[in-house]
Amino acid sequence: MLLVGAAGLAPPHSAAAPGPGRASLEVFRGLGAWVDIFEERAWRNPAKTVANMAGHGVRTIYLQTSNYSQDLPVVHRQGVGRFLEAAHRRDMDVIAWYLPGFAKLARDFQRSMAAIKFRYSGERFDAFGLDIEASVLGPPSERTKRLLRLSKRIRRQAGPRYPLGAIIPSPVGIELNKGYWPGFPYEGLSETYDAFVPMGYFTYHVKGPSKVHAETARNVEIIRGKTGDPTIPIHLIGGVADEASGAEVQAFVRAVREHGLLGASIYNWSLTRAHDWAPLETIPTNPRQTPAMPLPLPFAAAVGNVRGEDRSHPKEVFYGTGGLGGPRTLRFEAFDIQADEVHVWVNWEHLAQVPPGSGWSEAQEMTIPDELLLDRGDNVIAFVAAGENPDWSEWGVRAVSLA
Repeated sequence: MLLVGAAGLAPPHSAAAPGPGRASLEVFRGLGAWVDIFEERAWRNPAKTVANMAGHGVRTIYLQTSNYSQDLPVVHRQGVGRFLEAAHRRDMDVIAWYLPGFAKLARDFQRSMAAIKFRYSGERFDAFGLDIEASVLGPPSERTKRLLRLSKRIRRQAGPRYPLGAIIPSPVGIELNKGYWPGFPYEGLSETYDAFVPMGYFTYHVKGPSKVHAETARNVEIIRGKTGDPTIPIHLIGGVADEASGAEVQAFVRAVREHGLLGASIYNWSLTRAHDWAPLETIPTNPRQTPAMPLPLPFAAAVGNVRGEDRSHPKEVFYGTGGLGGPRTLRFEAFDIQADEVHVWVNWEHLAQVPPGSGWSEAQEMTIPDELLLDRGDNVIAFVAAGENPDWSEWGVRAVSLA
């Protein structure tokens, strides 16, 4: 399909209808999987690779087309085409990603557009991500100028409705290595890209589930703070798969869910071990959420999937609080709960099922025993519904507090 005049590219394969002048976030939602140009196992048989991903609930494939040091703008042209065919047959999206060096900006732009304009038997990418990490060009201030210039040029050519993701370095990593990219332009990128896709590679910095959880949460907090937008769309990439323990992958997923991100993934598909798919498969396919989670306690407003009140938390709602000596009494009102539909979890331990009822209930109470609460550190309380995308159940909670 060719460029459509000044409006840019036509809407991609499976994008939901966006708002005026805005791209759909559909491609960034849920579980993703990554394939780079050096991943021989994946390229050997794209159809088999896609089938494996689909079997684990992957919704979006992030497929590298090239980088600044390669001879070709699309390295595995036929393989890319086969990936697109196989994925689209299964109603999966594919996001092209390219790593620019910023030294030759014209080449970086041409190769980015080569991915966006790529066609193979009528197939094309559903979105594009710019892999922002190369530091071959200095100083960082010049790199920032070129990054923003390149990004704006890509947006102008692609058009306002084509989904673009900013694949950014680990925000924690930027803080730790102060000379790498001072003044990283979070706010400037938020004006061009539809979603942030941070490389939150915890395996580079920390070991142990609690530290992985804390770093993952911190990555989210930095992006929200630096952009000034607590609801900024984020699809977070976790650690290098074969360097993370199963408990660390689970901690990463828990932090992702507690913050209600659009989706998440770990790097990369070939390195993901069989036992890591179980926690990864629990990553919800979230919409952009307002308000952003975890919610403070007490919290009065209705959240969940309630017509006329809130539709942006259709799967689960997390509330957070500081250290607590127990026991405590959880109070809430629930909306339209069916039998075995919504369950309460405290620090990822099951507490109870929410009793069924129609409409908004009277105030309900549950006792949280002392052994489920942390005297120090953070506590999270979750209401988790049984529905799955796109068949969400109708439910909600409000007036949630601890006594």
